[in-house]
Amino acid sequence: MSAKFWPLFLLLAVLLSACQPAATPQPTVQPLRVQLTPLLEPSWLPKLNSCSGYLTQSNLLVDVLEASELDLQAADLVIRASTSLDSQEQGTYLGTERLVLVVNTENPIVSLSQEEAIALLSGAYAQWKEVPSSAASAQAFDQPVKLIFLADQELDTFLSDAFSSLEISPSKGEKAYSVEMAQQLIAETPGAVGLLPASWLTPALKEVQVLGQDKQPESWQLHVLGLTPMEPVGDMLQLLLCLQTEN
Repeated sequence: MSAKFWPLFLLLAVLLSACQPAATPQPTVQPLRVQLTPLLEPSWLPKLNSCSGYLTQSNLLVDVLEASELDLQAADLVIRASTSLDSQEQGTYLGTERLVLVVNTENPIVSLSQEEAIALLSGAYAQWKEVPSSAASAQAFDQPVKLIFLADQELDTFLSDAFSSLEISPSKGEKAYSVEMAQQLIAETPGAVGLLPASWLTPALKEVQVLGQDKQPESWQLHVLGLTPMEPVGDMLQLLLCLQTEN
C-alpha cells in the first residue's frame, strides 16, 4: 500500500522545495589596487588599513614602490608626495607629511636656526661645537657631525626644490637604504643628524626644532596626493574621503 503513495510524497517534496526563498547572491568583492612610496608607508599604510573597514565592495591590495616605479595604469590609486601644489598632476589632496630634523638623544641641542639646519645638511660643519647654537649652549656637544641621508627619491626632490641655491648633496653623508637603517644609524651615532618624516620618530631619536627669522618654528612638509586613472566613485571615493579625515 505504501507503494501507491510514493509518487504523492515525491510530488509534495518537489513542491515544497520550489516554495523555498531563493538564496540572495553575495556581492562580488573586487580588488582595489593601491601603490604608495616608502617615504609615506609608516604614516599612510595604517590609515589605509583603518579606512579599508568602510569599503563594501572592495579589498585593498597595497604595494610599496619607489617613486620612479609608480604606475597609474597598473593601480586604482597612487599615493605620492609632492613638494608643490603647482604640479601638473591632477589628483585628490590628502594632506601633508611633516619633515623633521632628527639627532641622537645624547645631543643636547633643542633648536637651530633655519640657516644652521641648512648648513648642517650641506656639510658646512665638521663638529657640533662649530654650530653657533651648539657652541652657545652651556654644554657644547663635542662630537663630529655625521650626516645620515635616506636614499629616497621624494626626499631628494624636496631637498633640491626647497634649497635649490645650496649644495645639499647626499654624497656628503652616509646613505641609509631603509627606514630601519636610518633609525638605527642615528640612534647608534651620537653626532648623527638626518631629515626624516615625523612619523618615523622613535624614543631613540630626538627632533630638533628649526626656527625662522622670527624665532618661530618653521614647518618643512610635503604635500600628499591621491592619483586615480578616472573620476573616483563608490568605494574609491569613500576611501579618499576617509584618508582626508584621517590626516
